[in-house]
Amino acid sequence: MKFWLGRTGSILLAFALCAGIQLLADQQSDFVQRLIVLAGLYVTLAVSLNLINGITGQFSMGHAAFYQIGAYTAGFIAMKFYAGAKLPPELWMILSLLTGAAVASVAGLIVGLPSLRLKGDYLAIVTLGFGEIIRIIVQNQPAIGGAYGLSVAPRFEMIWLVWLLAILCIAVCRNLLKTAHGLQFLAVREDEVASSAMGVNVTRTKVTAFLLGSAFAGAAGALLAHFEGFVSPKMFTMDVSFIIVTMVVLGGTGSITGATLAAIGLFFLPEKMRDLPNFPLGNLVATGIGIVIMVIGFRHIAANFHGKMVERVLRYLAILAIAVVIALVLGPIVSKLPTLGVPVEGAKLRMVVFAVTLIVLMLLRPQGIFAHHEFSWAWLRKVLRIDTDKKVTA
Repeated sequence: MKFWLGRTGSILLAFALCAGIQLLADQQSDFVQRLIVLAGLYVTLAVSLNLINGITGQFSMGHAAFYQIGAYTAGFIAMKFYAGAKLPPELWMILSLLTGAAVASVAGLIVGLPSLRLKGDYLAIVTLGFGEIIRIIVQNQPAIGGAYGLSVAPRFEMIWLVWLLAILCIAVCRNLLKTAHGLQFLAVREDEVASSAMGVNVTRTKVTAFLLGSAFAGAAGALLAHFEGFVSPKMFTMDVSFIIVTMVVLGGTGSITGATLAAIGLFFLPEKMRDLPNFPLGNLVATGIGIVIMVIGFRHIAANFHGKMVERVLRYLAILAIAVVIALVLGPIVSKLPTLGVPVEGAKLRMVVFAVTLIVLMLLRPQGIFAHHEFSWAWLRKVLRIDTDKKVTA
C-alpha cells in the first residue's frame, strides 16, 4: 500500500512541478521561455547519455545524431500527416514524441549491434563517426530541406511537456538502478569479463542501454522541432555531442543527480553571460590570477588536510576570500598598463569562461561533482535524523 501511495504521490508531484514551470514560463519573455525549454531538453539528453556512458560504462560520442533523428522525424511526419490527422495538439505531440523515440531507438539498434562489442576509445570513434554520417546524409536530402533546413508546422510551446519528458527520463534511469535489472548495467560498467562470467549478457545489456538512451534523445529532438518550428543540420553538429558528454562527466559519470544539475548549470552559464558588460583586459588577467591561486589552495587543502569537515570548509572559504581580494586589488592596477587597459566585450568571453569553468572543476574534482552518488529522500531523511539525534542527546 505504501509503495503505491508513494508512486502516486511522485506522479502527482511531477505533474504539479511541470504545471508550475509552465505557469512561471508564461510570465516570462520569449527568450527566457526558450532558455527554459532548452534547459529541459539538455537535462533529458544528459541523463539519457549518462545511462550509456555513466551507468553502463560505455563511451558514446554521437548522442546529437539521435537528437537530430528525432527532430527530423517529427518535422517530416508533421509536414506529411498533421493537416489530415486533425488531432488535438496534446495527442499529436505525444504521438510525435513516440515516433521520434521509436525511429531514434531503431537507429540506436543499427549502430549498437555491430559496434557495442567495442569499448573505450574505439566505441567513441564509431559513435562519433555515426553522428557525422547522419548529419551529412540529412544535409544532402532535398526532401527534408537539405543544408538549409526543414520548416516544422505547427509550432507548439508546451513547456510542461518538455520538463515532463525530463522527469520521466530521470525516473526511468533511477528506477532502473533500483531493480535487479539495474545491477546488470552496473556490473558491465565495473567489469565486463566478471559480469559475463556471472551470467550477464554483456552485449544485450549494452544494447538495451543504448536503445533507451537513444529513444529519449529522439523524443527530445521531436520536442525541439515543434518548439522551434525549424530544424537544420547546423543545430546538431559534433559540438552538441561534446557538450552533452561534458555535462555527464562534470556531473559525475553514473550520477543522475549530477547529470541533471550539470546540464542546467552548463547550459545557463554561457547564455547568462551574453549580458556581461565590457570591462578592461586587466580585470580579466587579475581574475585569472585569482583563479590560479584558488585552484592551488584548494588542491593543497584536499591533499594535506584531514581534519573535521567544518574546519575544511572554513579553510576553503578563506582561500576563496583571499583569491577574490587579490583579483579585486590587482584589477585596477593591472588595467592601468597600456596594453591591458583595452576594453573587452564580455559577451564574447562566454565560451572562454565556459571552458575555464570546466578546467577548474576537473582540476578540483576529476570524478565529477557528485561522482557516483545521488541525492535522494532517504539521504535527506538520514541527515535530518542525525540532526534530531544530536538535539535529543543535547
